[in-house]
Amino acid sequence: MEIETVQEIFRFDTCTFQLKRVKNLDALVDQVDDATFAKDERLPYWAELWPSAIALSRFIVSHGNWFSNKSVLELGCGLGLTSLALAHSKPSRLLITDYEKDALTLSAENFILNGLTPPGSAILDWREPDIDETFDVIVASDILYEERFFRPVIQLLSQLLKPEGTFVLAEPGRPIAQSFFEMFRLSGFGWQSIHETVNQSGKDIQVHIHQCRRIIK
Repeated sequence: MEIETVQEIFRFDTCTFQLKRVKNLDALVDQVDDATFAKDERLPYWAELWPSAIALSRFIVSHGNWFSNKSVLELGCGLGLTSLALAHSKPSRLLITDYEKDALTLSAENFILNGLTPPGSAILDWREPDIDETFDVIVASDILYEERFFRPVIQLLSQLLKPEGTFVLAEPGRPIAQSFFEMFRLSGFGWQSIHETVNQSGKDIQVHIHQCRRIIK
């Protein structure tokens, strides 16, 4: 898929990241053919820089000790902004994943743009995860937008998160996400939350950062 990009600079505390992002998202959507959409309702959600990704990146930079020397898995890397923040925290192992190859390609380009070696990456379908290792930390931003993925995400976390591990989720308070958290609690997870405010296009958007763990009985 042909992708035209522009560059933007993001600053979090003392960190500065350069980011290639998609210049015209509508043009990218127009390149999705009917057969591809009909197969799995695939739209290039990865190509948008969502407020949750910005909030999560800021959180990661300011809580680097949560990720330092830990094995970290990212679900849905998108453009790679949160991936760059994770790399800055110096995890012992970083694996970034997405459902779309173009997302992994552009994320790798953003690592090179920032003078960094791209981390390990893999195409990942949450419904059929083919990763055979577990992680200290799993992170994701704004992945709770379709109910059909809720159960697969919970099953993936049960499979890939270490027993004492942490799942860090940035979520903008979508009403549909409430049913996920009900299922999540019944699956044995609990969480604490803080809030980050992101200003995008002149509008303040509140993003919830949930720090989730299995409940030890």
